[in-house]
Amino acid sequence: MLKRLLSPLTLFNQLALIVLVLALLGVAGMSLAGWLGQGILGNAHAINKAGSMRMQSYRLLAAIPLSEKDNALFEEMEKTAWSEDLQVAALRDGQQEKLAALQKYWREELGPALRQAQNPDQVQPHVASFVSRIDQLVTIFDHTTEARLHRVIQLQLGMAAVMGLLIIFTVIWLRKRLLRPWRQLLAMSRAIGHRDFTHRVNIPGGNEMATLGLSLNSMSSELAGSYASLEQRVREKTAGLEQKNQILSFLYQANRRLHSQAPLCKRLSPVLSELQHLTPLRNIELRVYEYEDEENYEEFTYQPDSSCEALGCDLCPRGPVLEPCETTTQKWRLTDNHIQYGLVLAQLPVGSSLTHDQQQLILTLMEQLTATLALERQYERQQQLVVMEERSAIARELHDSIAQSLSCLKMQVSCLQMQGEALPAEMQTLLGQMRSELNTSWRQLRELLTTFRLQLTEPGLRPALEASCCEFSEKLGFPVNLDYQLPPRLVPSHQAIHLVQITREALNNSLKHADATACGVSVIYHENQITLTIWDNGRGIPDNGDRRNHYGLIIMRDRSQSLKGDCQVGARPGGGTQVIVSFIPEITTGADHE
Repeated sequence: MLKRLLSPLTLFNQLALIVLVLALLGVAGMSLAGWLGQGILGNAHAINKAGSMRMQSYRLLAAIPLSEKDNALFEEMEKTAWSEDLQVAALRDGQQEKLAALQKYWREELGPALRQAQNPDQVQPHVASFVSRIDQLVTIFDHTTEARLHRVIQLQLGMAAVMGLLIIFTVIWLRKRLLRPWRQLLAMSRAIGHRDFTHRVNIPGGNEMATLGLSLNSMSSELAGSYASLEQRVREKTAGLEQKNQILSFLYQANRRLHSQAPLCKRLSPVLSELQHLTPLRNIELRVYEYEDEENYEEFTYQPDSSCEALGCDLCPRGPVLEPCETTTQKWRLTDNHIQYGLVLAQLPVGSSLTHDQQQLILTLMEQLTATLALERQYERQQQLVVMEERSAIARELHDSIAQSLSCLKMQVSCLQMQGEALPAEMQTLLGQMRSELNTSWRQLRELLTTFRLQLTEPGLRPALEASCCEFSEKLGFPVNLDYQLPPRLVPSHQAIHLVQITREALNNSLKHADATACGVSVIYHENQITLTIWDNGRGIPDNGDRRNHYGLIIMRDRSQSLKGDCQVGARPGGGTQVIVSFIPEITTGADHE
């Protein structure tokens, strides 16, 4: 019941109520003790008055016979017997009759007997009876006083017991409502301080401690959620930073690898391999166009299986083959100033997506690949330009030195032949032979000058061969077929020039000597070897063909030796002539050139 009464109150009000009850009990006990003490104090005065009456009766007995001067004793006895203290005490204790009987006995018997007695013995029995009556009244007053004192003691003991019980209740209440909840709250605050958000307090009731406990529980739950959210964000940020670090490291390594001196395949394949590990892309394929020709391109792919082991290539890591799944094709064009260098194709599994960082990574890598291919293209053009300039310089030197010397010799021989009959017949024959040899040397020199002045107007071997076939198609009057089966960018420019010149020399021979109705050029690549074949269906090469056209054949064989290959000139099985040149192409890097 007390708990039910205290429950609606706050802890402060409950504590104030307990203190107020203790104070009220103390004040009530002191008030009752004071009131009972007042009753005891009145009885003490009455007992003193009764004792005074006893002494006064003995004094009157001793003064017999009495005289006028003893009237004061009678007045004092009267005053004491009818004093207010005795009347109040008799009224409080219910002894009015005994007091009245004592007063009556004094006035009617003892007082007259004392005035009439001549000796003490005459009134001795009356005095003894009066004193006996006084003793009875005093005894009653004593018993009443003792009873009141006993009640005061019992009251004090009762109040002390009640206050003791109240103090015990207060201590228990303080431990239950304040100390224990306070310890729980302190324990929870320490747990929160150590980032333990699983600790909870359980404080019953609806007081301030319970409210504070609920607030702390709610705060701990919110802190747990916030801390978990922060940890998740920190993990996400850490993962993001790690991914960015991987991306930056990949871009740095890719930039170093792409600008190294290794062959293009060794530079591109590891980059494609790492890109597939950093993104969900599959089957990444890089197509490098041969001078913006989208139909002819060199392909670089990421091959995690063993399909390249037969070729001795170990650039791509040997990992588990991914299970087939539905994908969508992703394309990125490698363009720079409207020049297309290539195309990157990849497969993205359905349901997967590229993050913003991965998209930025791919775009940056595409820029690096574009820059690398642009540098490759620029280097090839510079290399081709250097070769052309060197050959033009050689042609100028030949024209300015040997050609002029041959012209001078021809003029001198002509002057000698103009002397006619003045010269011996043997001398004239010798001069004719010299003139014939000079004409032959002059024609050979003109062929050399034409060859050295030949320029590749189109970059790459295929466009140059197509241009040459078109040129001789017009000269021959029928199309010259071209069968080109080389991978793109396989033949470097300094070797491509030799192939173009050999082709032109062979076609020129067909134009001048073969009287053919069909010609063709084929270039194939098989087992790391390139084979160039120029054929016609003309008269074929005669037995003395080497002598009749020895300078053209010498030029072709010299160029074949420059290619570190072999040149075979012979009859075609179906009729006509064929020139077969076989060599192994050089693998050049961005730093190698002649």
